[in-house]
Amino acid sequence: MKKVKINFLKIFKRFEIPLASGIIIIFSGILTYKLLIPNLFKAREMNEDGKLLRKKITNLSNKKKILSSVDERLLRDNFIKLNYVVPDNKDYVLLFTTLDQLQQKIGISITRTDFQLGVISTSSALLKRNKTADNYIVPVTLEVIGTIEQLQSFLGELSNLSGRLITAEQIKIEVLDFGLVKAIISGRTYFNPLPEQLGPVETEIPEFNQNYQEIFKKILENQYPIEVIEETQENVPVGKNNLFL
Repeated sequence: MKKVKINFLKIFKRFEIPLASGIIIIFSGILTYKLLIPNLFKAREMNEDGKLLRKKITNLSNKKKILSSVDERLLRDNFIKLNYVVPDNKDYVLLFTTLDQLQQKIGISITRTDFQLGVISTSSALLKRNKTADNYIVPVTLEVIGTIEQLQSFLGELSNLSGRLITAEQIKIEVLDFGLVKAIISGRTYFNPLPEQLGPVETEIPEFNQNYQEIFKKILENQYPIEVIEETQENVPVGKNNLFL
């Protein structure tokens, strides 16, 4: 028995160093797996969060610069004019008001107006979204009678931002007696619902560049006075599902 113990001690002493090294390696591996690797993942996650935060701060700084360059009071006071060009709802009032104003101003006679009533006045109708911009399209067909000069003026007024924006896509002209012409104009008008939420603070916004400033200036110069717009909106009910009731 004593001889066996002596042999065991000899064997243990022979493999003492490799055995101790193995135990240390195993223990180090366990510590690495339990502590170091999770900390590495956490450090990487913190690094990614830091990058995201720096990006948000950069976007917020850019947004602040853009907003600082805009005349807040001017935009606020004239928002109703901007909303008159491309309204934020599907009502038909602005469309008819624009056409009535043009008829009185130019002297041309609008004999028929066809448009997709459901698209404008009901929430159940299908909406056709513009693929190149963040707005919705309302197809419109107008039949007008007048002189060539009146027709030219009418087409120019439709898209000069003096009222509801209407773009002409196709025109068919028929020559009548007494120097008059009848034109059937197929075009589009638009509306752009305002977002229900402002979104995160760091959300990017378009820069109010020179092009936008020129459009805004043109709207202010050409658009009806605010008093006329407000009076029209007060006198004509909006949001009706049926024009004839």
